[in-house]
Amino acid sequence: MAMMRSGMRMWRKRISPAFGMVLMLLAVACVCGCTAPPVDNGGDSAGNSDISVMKETIDRIISQERYRFSTWGAMARDTDSGEVLLSLNGDELFTPGSTTKVFTVATALDVLGPDYRFVTPVYQTGDNLVLVASGDLAMGGRAGPGDTLTYTNEDHVDAGAFGHCMLVEADPLAGMQTLAQEVAASGVHTLGDVAIDDRLFREARLMDKGIVTPIVVNDNLIDVTIVPGAPGEPAAVDWRPKSSAYTVANHVVTASAGSEMSVSIPDYSGQQVIEVDGVIPVDAGTVTLTSSVMVPSAFARSLFIDALENAGVAVDAPAAGQNPSGLLPERGGYAAKMKIAELTSPPFSEYAKVTLKVSQNLYANCLLGIIAAHEGYDMVDAGLYVEGEYLESVGVNSDTLLLVDGEGSILNRISPRAGTALTSAVAKLENYNALKDAMPVLGVDGTLATGAQPGDPGYGEIHAKTGTSVAGDQSGSLFVYSRGLLGYMTTERGTNLTFCIYVNNVPGLESMDDLQGVVGDVNGVAVAMYAYF
Repeated sequence: MAMMRSGMRMWRKRISPAFGMVLMLLAVACVCGCTAPPVDNGGDSAGNSDISVMKETIDRIISQERYRFSTWGAMARDTDSGEVLLSLNGDELFTPGSTTKVFTVATALDVLGPDYRFVTPVYQTGDNLVLVASGDLAMGGRAGPGDTLTYTNEDHVDAGAFGHCMLVEADPLAGMQTLAQEVAASGVHTLGDVAIDDRLFREARLMDKGIVTPIVVNDNLIDVTIVPGAPGEPAAVDWRPKSSAYTVANHVVTASAGSEMSVSIPDYSGQQVIEVDGVIPVDAGTVTLTSSVMVPSAFARSLFIDALENAGVAVDAPAAGQNPSGLLPERGGYAAKMKIAELTSPPFSEYAKVTLKVSQNLYANCLLGIIAAHEGYDMVDAGLYVEGEYLESVGVNSDTLLLVDGEGSILNRISPRAGTALTSAVAKLENYNALKDAMPVLGVDGTLATGAQPGDPGYGEIHAKTGTSVAGDQSGSLFVYSRGLLGYMTTERGTNLTFCIYVNNVPGLESMDDLQGVVGDVNGVAVAMYAYF
């Protein structure tokens, strides 16, 4: 069984085993209703009947039969005072899933600041042109109104897991087009070649499939949209971004209604033809999948050359091919007078929102390289040291967590105490609103968008990063490494609360309904906190 990201309506469209038994970090969107020790209320008066009801509610959730091999952990603190109001295995280390991204983004907000803007310059070096990657993770491709970045609640970063996604309306090549138009306006009409200077930090591979790099266009994905035809006939296929460096060959056939979708799309490694194979049922509707870009600099270069050509600037070199890094001058060797174009991004607070609300693994991992570069390093791993220094400065005990990447792979470990120590500390800092606003909001947006309706407990009041790590096991069942929530809420009684909830190691789930049950149980604990604190 292939791994998929959380339970939304596209679960009826299953991806084929061609995608492999790949472990994925899931940001599960659904929030439902409402063998662990009893919950400790952290010293609250035993006579408080509301607290007793809350404890009974939580104990009932975590004591279900499905959790007899599992471990629960939780902590809740009064955000204003820092007082621990509830603790359940609060000092134990848990697999945190994508709640790890809260640590990554909080550090980046401290290092860069919420108002930081990426500036991507273009220099003319003789007959050639060099775009210097600044770490702008959107490059104009998610541009929204009023200096914002856009995202969807079923973002294309989820396509490989869900078997479907919804694309933003923004043109993924908007930034490249803006730069190309500025180059043309500067009076440049012909060029020999174009290069991408990607030396801000060294490329790396972490747990996520994407290449960690300072140059990102369209999230380094090629979106492939498939529309079924009549049974037995070819499906229609379109893709974006378009490039003269590659095309897509369509071998997808329409199958009968109710059949299983099975479509394979290879990674893009610089090949001229991306072969799309498989079948799609006639009643599937429009489906968008993605091809992951494994050569980000060559990809960006080809798109920039096409944009230049469209702007009226002729380039002698073909768009296809490797990035000609031999054309780059020494680092720091660009004179101000050589700059002929630049792209300025929206504020970093917008990137924080995309990272947390849609659980963007590539962004989170790239942020490690970006903060490392900002502090004078050129290796992604150095970003973890920068992160460690920040966490120590705000009072997070380094023995209460283990961080190995930005995304939240199963190699990370975080205790509920560490999670709430961070969020409590940030609540007293100027970056508090930027971090809180970047988190999904229950029933409103991101990975919690479908979790509640207006009038439901916690609707619009629970701001939390979700995290779910799931894999298929040896018997074909689902195994939940982790489901977690880390964030803030203003409770029904007006208490400002920060909380962290984890359940680890839930085996033997036989259906998506079972998985949704785990999702609902974790969120049910959060809703109990909301109702009774």
